[in-house]
Amino acid sequence: MGEVRLVLASASPRRHELLGLLGANYETIASDAEERDDPVPDSVLAALPPFDLPRATHPSLLAWRKARHAADLAPDAAILGADTIVVLDSTVLNKPRDPGHARQMLARLSGRTHIVYTGICVIASMTDDREPFIALDLVASEVEVASLSAQMIEDYVATGEPMDKAGAYGIQGLGGQLVRSVRGSYTAVVGLPLVQAHRMLSAAGVVGLHSPEDTYRHWLEQQGKEPLPWPPTRP
Repeated sequence: MGEVRLVLASASPRRHELLGLLGANYETIASDAEERDDPVPDSVLAALPPFDLPRATHPSLLAWRKARHAADLAPDAAILGADTIVVLDSTVLNKPRDPGHARQMLARLSGRTHIVYTGICVIASMTDDREPFIALDLVASEVEVASLSAQMIEDYVATGEPMDKAGAYGIQGLGGQLVRSVRGSYTAVVGLPLVQAHRMLSAAGVVGLHSPEDTYRHWLEQQGKEPLPWPPTRP
């Protein structure tokens, strides 16, 4: 077998960084398919990991929508899709509408623990008579935010970083200074859980990948970040 062509169904710079450091050679097909409501095969619905919130917000389903759209455009490739949401008190915190909304979100997160869910999907073998390879997973990480003063929130919002981030913070950027602890996968909070991505891509025939642990350490070095205690934080 030749080298498997890999496509990342995402325009996220964070996912690009992590997948590149994982050692994958890949192309990109960005998609807004997560905003669509196309019919979902029963086999995919049955394979979705358990999730307590409405199915329309299921990150693994949203990841599948992205991957399936890219698979239509690149049927000869293995497709990786991912989607991340931030949940506090059973409410999904999307990207803030404006700076005032960002301040409200950060005030809600202050001193509390919330959950970041990243769904991941890999689709392959769309060009032959076999059933396509479809793998789905969902990773939940608990993120504890430090107690934030009004000035800390104001200063962070003034940087502009919160405005394109779900939950109004980016752990990979300045927002990492607001995070006290992560219980679970750190890279899932960033947007691509390396352990699951490595396992699923390997199962789809992608070769030459680095270990998730080494990739995580390399990424931290590139970001100039010190690792959080491991465990409870994992790659």
